[in-house]
Amino acid sequence: MKMNFKQNSVKLAIAAGLIVGSAGLTVPAYALTSTSNMNVTTSIGMNCTITTTDITFAEYKPTTDHATTALTGNGAVSTTCTVGSTGSIIIGQGEHPGSGSSDAVPVRRMATSDDASFLNYEVFSDEGYSVTWTNEAASGIGYTASGSAQNMTVYGKVAAGQTGASQGSYADVLVVTVNY
Repeated sequence: MKMNFKQNSVKLAIAAGLIVGSAGLTVPAYALTSTSNMNVTTSIGMNCTITTTDITFAEYKPTTDHATTALTGNGAVSTTCTVGSTGSIIIGQGEHPGSGSSDAVPVRRMATSDDASFLNYEVFSDEGYSVTWTNEAASGIGYTASGSAQNMTVYGKVAAGQTGASQGSYADVLVVTVNY
């Protein structure tokens, strides 16, 4: 019986310890509450990205194929702007502008790597080659953004009969800008 008493005392002590110990872990019941609103805000500003695809003309043959017929080629401009923003896309005069070139009336030229020989060319916004793509915001190609990419073809034309150009590789770099 003494052993039973000791076992019961130990069991009772363990149970009491668990009850007393777990009493500190209980969550108190709250009778009152108070609330407040938390505002969540942000803003979206006008934002645009622009990418280009180069105009790579075929070989220019000034004394045969292109003696009387211009050489044409296409490139592209793609813009993605914040919905509702408006603006224009302009194309610079290039790195080798000819005499009398201006933002309004660019005289674009490709050059050999040593700048010894030049080949005149133009870029247009229409496939009829009638609307020169200039470097003036007022006459640039306008857009109203939809939030999706807007793709525009750039129509390039190397004038026929440029027999004074020497043999070699010709290049130019045009800066394309989206104003918004």
